[in-house]
Amino acid sequence: MKDEHTTFTKTDWQRAQTAVFNEYDRLIKQLHLKGVDYTISQARRIVIYQDLVEEWKHAIPTLVTDLADNNMALSVFNDLAEDGQSHILSRCAKRMERWPDYIPSPLTIWLELAEDIDLDS
Repeated sequence: MKDEHTTFTKTDWQRAQTAVFNEYDRLIKQLHLKGVDYTISQARRIVIYQDLVEEWKHAIPTLVTDLADNNMALSVFNDLAEDGQSHILSRCAKRMERWPDYIPSPLTIWLELAEDIDLDS
């Protein structure tokens, strides 16, 4: 975030949205490379990433309305300024994993994944 009064353009938001999607894609590639056991161990993080990335799938005007006053979401612009990549999903996941009430059970994870498959069908 450049400063609190910075207004980001539609192009800035599109770039941020693409960077978030690319961060998610990097996670998926990492899961494929590291195999099934690693993927199972990361199930909770995968669900968190999926939930977060859903927020970024909106059309740009909706995305701006939803996230323009969210400091955590705006931190993606700092990421882009530093190294051109988003790290927001990882940052949010680390924070959410510490929440005492965010402990999805294996059944919850399974239901989330099944719901995602149903939405894609």
